[in-house]
Amino acid sequence: MFKFKNHAFCLLTAFGGMLLTPAWGEPVAPWLRAYINGEEVVGTTLESRYSTPEDEPASPVIQWEKADSRTGKPVLVQQGKDAESYTLTDKDAGKYFRIIVGGGTKDAIASPWIGPVITEKQAESINNRFDPGKSYQENVDALQKELSEKLKDAVYFTVDTDKLHGAPYAMAANERIALPEDIRPFRENGKIYVNHPFVQAVFKKELPDEIMEEAGGQKAYEIGNVARALKLNLWMGDKEKAPLPNFRMQPMAEGLVVLSPEKNVFSPVADRDLVNEAVNRLFDFKASDEQLKWFRDAKFGLFVHWNPSSLLEREISWERNAARPKDSASGHKNIMDFEYDSAHRRFNPKQYDPRKWMSVAKKSGMKYAVLTTKHHDSFSNFPSDYDTFTIANTPYGKDIVGQFAAAVHAAGLRLGFYYSGRDWYNPYYLTDQHYRYLEYYFGQISELLTRYGQVDVLWFDSLGNSSLNQWDPRTMMRRIKQYQPDILVNNRMNGTRGGNKGPLPDDLKGDFLTPECKLGPFNDKTPWESCMTVADIPGTRWTGNWSYTSKAKAKPVETSIKFLINNTVKDGNLLYNIGPTPLGTFDPKQAETFLAMGKWIAPYREAIYNNRGGPYKDQPWGGSCYKTDRRGKKTVYLHVSPLIAQQGKELKGSEPLFIKDIGEKFTKATVIVNGSGNGKAAKLEKEGAQYKITLPAGVAWDSLDTVIKLQ
Repeated sequence: MFKFKNHAFCLLTAFGGMLLTPAWGEPVAPWLRAYINGEEVVGTTLESRYSTPEDEPASPVIQWEKADSRTGKPVLVQQGKDAESYTLTDKDAGKYFRIIVGGGTKDAIASPWIGPVITEKQAESINNRFDPGKSYQENVDALQKELSEKLKDAVYFTVDTDKLHGAPYAMAANERIALPEDIRPFRENGKIYVNHPFVQAVFKKELPDEIMEEAGGQKAYEIGNVARALKLNLWMGDKEKAPLPNFRMQPMAEGLVVLSPEKNVFSPVADRDLVNEAVNRLFDFKASDEQLKWFRDAKFGLFVHWNPSSLLEREISWERNAARPKDSASGHKNIMDFEYDSAHRRFNPKQYDPRKWMSVAKKSGMKYAVLTTKHHDSFSNFPSDYDTFTIANTPYGKDIVGQFAAAVHAAGLRLGFYYSGRDWYNPYYLTDQHYRYLEYYFGQISELLTRYGQVDVLWFDSLGNSSLNQWDPRTMMRRIKQYQPDILVNNRMNGTRGGNKGPLPDDLKGDFLTPECKLGPFNDKTPWESCMTVADIPGTRWTGNWSYTSKAKAKPVETSIKFLINNTVKDGNLLYNIGPTPLGTFDPKQAETFLAMGKWIAPYREAIYNNRGGPYKDQPWGGSCYKTDRRGKKTVYLHVSPLIAQQGKELKGSEPLFIKDIGEKFTKATVIVNGSGNGKAAKLEKEGAQYKITLPAGVAWDSLDTVIKLQ
C-alpha cells in the first residue's frame, strides 16, 4: 500500500525522472491533482499545490498562466522549479489563472482555472446571507421576509435567456400568478415584450393603445414602455450585473425583470442571495403528475456505472484507497491513491459503442437509461471547462456522455444522468474555499443540461457531512428547472450526512425515492425505483457490484424477474445496473440476463408497463397492478407469482385463486402466461364477498408468474 502526501510547495530534491510502477505494471505519473490555493483577490499570494507519492520527492517545473476567460488563450506569467507561488497585482484583475505542473514533460498536468481575479474592494462587497449558526430553513425564511418587504409593491418575472427557460409564474405584490405558455413574456430583436393577456393577469390594468406594437406575431408592449406608462422603475438582471463574472459576486439573475416604485431595487453584489431567491420564488421544484407520468409508466430502466476504475477492477470510488473528506470513514489517512487516481492516463475504451448498449436495453424491455457522468472519485466522463480530471485528458479523449446521450435519443429511450455532488478528490470540496467547488458544481450541471438535448432524469447521490447552508440548493434546483423544465430529480440531491440543522424542506426532497440494493415496499404516494445490480461478487460484503470486475457473477434470470414483478405490483420501477468493461463493452453473461428478461417480458407487456400498483396489495399469492380507462373502469392484472408470494402460500398445480370483491364488478378473466395457456379464459365466479378464479383445463400456475387479466 502506498502512502501519499500533499505538497504545499515543490520539493527541491530532484526526482530523477523515475516513475512509480504499481503491481499492474503500468507507470504512474510522479505527480497528480494540481490546483491553486488562495483567494483570487488582488494582493493575495496564490500557492501551487500538487501531490506525489510519499518518499518520492519531485521538483517539477511549474508554469503560471493567465487568460481572459476559461477558454481564452493562455499567457505565461512565470515558470521554474522555484515558482511555487505568485502574488496577484492590479494588472491581474479580471483575469483567470492556472498552473501547469511538470511543464515541458509528458507527465505535465494542468490545474483548473480560477478567477476572474477581483479587487480587495470588490471582495469586501460580497455578502453571504446564509448564516452558518442558523438552520438552512431559518436563513431562507429571513431571505423571504426581506424580499417580501423589498418587493411588496413590485411586479417581477423572468424571460427566456439563451439556454435558460423563463419561469412559469410572475409575482405581483407578493402574489404568485401562473403564466400559461401563451401569455409569457418573450424577446424579439433584443427587446422584452409582454402581451395584453399578461398585462391583465399581472398588472390588472389597461395600457395606452399608442404603446402597443407588433412583436412575436401578436400585439404586445415593450417592457420599457410598460414601465413608463405605469410610472415604475425597471431593474433588469441582464444589465444589473456584478463588475466581473466572479461566482461569489454574480447573481444568477439572467432574464429577471423587476418593475418597482423603488429605484435600484437590488445591488447585484451585496444582494446576490436575495436576487437569487427572488428568481427561486418563480419556479416549482417538484415535478407535476403530468411530468411524472412517463416515469411511472416506464417500470424498467438501465443504470450504468463506468469510468477508469474499470481498468483496476475496483468498485467505483468506494475501493479508492484514500481518505473521504467530510464523509464516511475509509480507514486511510492519505489523500490520494496514485494507482486509482492516475488510471485515467491509460483509459482508452476503443470498443465503446453506446448504440450496442441501447440495442441490449431495448431488447431487454428497458425504457430509460442513466449513466454515471461523475462519481464520488471526481472523474468526469465528459469534457468540462471547470476541471481537468476528465475524459478529455485520457488516451480516449472523446466525450463518453455525448455519445451515450445521442444513442439513447436515437433509440427512443428517456435519458438520465447520474452525478455525485459528493467528491473525495476535488481539493476545494467542503473546505474554506468550498465556493470554488460550488462554482464547479453549478458549472458542470449547466454543461450536462445544455449540451446533450433533452435530459429526463438527473440522478444525484447524497452529499458529505455538511449543511445545506453551504450548497444553495434552492438556486441549484431552480437552475436545473431553467435548463430542463420537465426534468425529474431524485431524492438524494440534498441529502447531507448529519451536518444539517433542521428537517429537509419538502420542496427539496426530489421527485422520486431510490431504495438501493433492496426492493421497495408498496408505495403509491411517492414515485420510486429500486436501483439494483445485475452483478454480484460472491463471498464479499457488497450487496451488489456497481462497476466492472471479472470476479463478478450475473444474478440469475429468475432473481432479476422477481425484482421487476415485485416493483411493478408495488407501484415502483427497477433501475438495473451494469458495469461495462475497460474496453467499453457489456459483460456477455450480464447482458444475457438483461436479454432473457426481455424475452420473459414480451407476453406480459400489458401487465407491466403503463400500470399503477394495486389495488390488491401484498397478497399471499403475489400482487397486482391496474390501468384505468377514460370512463374510470379498471383493468386489473393479478401477478400470481411464487417469486414474491409469502412463504408457503404459493399457488400450485391448478388450485383456484380467491380474491376479495373490491367493487369493480369483474365479468371476465383471461390468462396471460409465458406458455400454452396464454389468452385462454379463466373461470370467474362470484362467491359472496369474493371471486373464485379457476384456471382453464390443462393450465397450471407458472413457476415464475401467471397473470390473470380482470375486466
